[in-house]
Amino acid sequence: MVRVVSADGFEGKGAMKSDIDARLRVILVLFVGLFGMLGARLFYLQVIQGERLRTIAEANRTQIIYERAPRGLILDRNGAVLADNRPTFVVIFTPIELTHEILNEVTIRLSKILGLADSELKRRLQPAIRHSAMVRLMDRASRHIAFALAEQKPNLPGVSVVIEMQRRYPQNSLAAHVLGYLGKDSSKEKKEGYRPDALVGITGLERNYDKVLRGEDGGMRLEVDAAGRSLKVLDSQAPSVGYEVRTTLDINIQKAAEDALRESGKRGAVVAIDPNSGDILAMASSPPYDPNAFVYVRGEEGHEDLATKSVLIDPMLPLYNRTVQGTYPPGSIFKIIDAAVAVEKNLDTHETSFCPGYYVLDAKPPKKFLCWKKEGHGAMNLKDALINSCNVYFYRLGLKLGPDPIETLAREFGLGAKSGIELHGEQAGLIPGRGMFKTDKRRWYDGDTLNMAIGQGTILFTPLQAAQMASVVASRGKLFRPHLVKEIRYPTGEVFSRTKAELVRGIHLSKATWDFLDEALADVVEKGTGQISKIPGIRIGGKTGTAQNPHGDDHAWFVAFAPVENPSIAVSVMIEHGKKGSVAAAPIARKVLLAALAPSEVVADEKIAVPIIPREFSGD
Repeated sequence: MVRVVSADGFEGKGAMKSDIDARLRVILVLFVGLFGMLGARLFYLQVIQGERLRTIAEANRTQIIYERAPRGLILDRNGAVLADNRPTFVVIFTPIELTHEILNEVTIRLSKILGLADSELKRRLQPAIRHSAMVRLMDRASRHIAFALAEQKPNLPGVSVVIEMQRRYPQNSLAAHVLGYLGKDSSKEKKEGYRPDALVGITGLERNYDKVLRGEDGGMRLEVDAAGRSLKVLDSQAPSVGYEVRTTLDINIQKAAEDALRESGKRGAVVAIDPNSGDILAMASSPPYDPNAFVYVRGEEGHEDLATKSVLIDPMLPLYNRTVQGTYPPGSIFKIIDAAVAVEKNLDTHETSFCPGYYVLDAKPPKKFLCWKKEGHGAMNLKDALINSCNVYFYRLGLKLGPDPIETLAREFGLGAKSGIELHGEQAGLIPGRGMFKTDKRRWYDGDTLNMAIGQGTILFTPLQAAQMASVVASRGKLFRPHLVKEIRYPTGEVFSRTKAELVRGIHLSKATWDFLDEALADVVEKGTGQISKIPGIRIGGKTGTAQNPHGDDHAWFVAFAPVENPSIAVSVMIEHGKKGSVAAAPIARKVLLAALAPSEVVADEKIAVPIIPREFSGD
């Protein structure tokens, strides 16, 4: 029997085979595509993202306990310690497998020992419970708390007490406005390389030199199980201490300045500077504050919050650094600039002008400008006018000179501009001039010139700028950039960097001008308004000032330099509401000069007779 297959049958089988082959090809392509995607994904995870994922995996099985690095020492110019570190108890909690009931019991015990409210303690524990991360429950625990935790250790699983070296200011409030204080960075932009709980410099040198002072944190890396229990120490690294910062301050001069300010009972500022280099020898602002209030507790935990809060809300504004942030009208100390311009322009310094106690400006209507001495000084030449601080003479001198050369020389002296010192928040002050008024609504009047001549009106100085002015006179025209850091050293003691004196500019006045200023300002102290600052055997040049203040009693000023023959120190003193520079500011400058120039006599200061200023010299 013969089987016959039609052409249609062959065609049906061929079509079926072709369809199967097509499907197989699609499946093969899909498999190849999937394996390709899987290979690409594996390459991405293992090669491109391998390091990051290994780090994450490592973190999942390890726990890091950080130890803060001790900050570098801050010293005075002779090596006296201004900021160091001390061992401090730190309470940490490392997450372990705890039932809800046991955790509640631990929380209750901890709350009582640490003196924290239950809600506050739970808030601090939350990151540990939620993220299985080590947390610091208390950074500066008292000895009493540390001992109590040690006694209760069997009942406090996961709680440990470690010892860290943390910041201390052994001189307490001394030089606080220069040193600054520490705190946690609350800015929106966290500093790169800083952990979230890092303590950073908030003000002063602690802020400006934070990166060299802070060192590198150390700690331990622990292997933990899935429940967060510590199994073993994988490795550890000791923290490295920060670099040492040696300042230009002289602790004895600084102490003399702060003691004198405190004894005055007033707010104010003192700046002492080396006129040959720009080294700041002392920088004091009153009232002071204790930076330890931001760092450690003297007694039981809880004192810190109270101490810190009291500083922040004090209406006397102790955190306000009056040496660089406070701007004040300079009063009669500005007459130094007037006198320099007058001599430089070859005015007849011997020509006299009569002072009846007032000057009437020929204006519409006429306006009377007063001298501080109501009965007047009589006939005065330029030197007499400086010695007696006669306003009337300088009113007339200001009109004769005009405001432009006075403004120009004041700016050359660095007045009305930031000095560039290593402190945050420095203010520029203001030196007025005709250029202030660029519209027809206001122009410069003769009355503005009269006010300018005696340091009133819109002129504003910082106490640092006043010290710079005295320093320029002392150095006969050298304006150095003031600085607070002498050198930075590695922890091993080798010098990392050393600050060189930076001459901003030279003020080129004639020898006759500098000679006149030396002689006249020495006579201010010897027989004029600055007599109370006299020190036997030391020739001092100085100038008193009393600046009118619309908000209360006048501010008191005194600037000085010594010894006149070869000056090694220039000083400015400003006392808010001090009334008279001759009475309130000059005695403070005297104590600062004594500490710098006659340190052996400072202890016996009471034996050195303090001159009594005659009434006719006690008004400016």
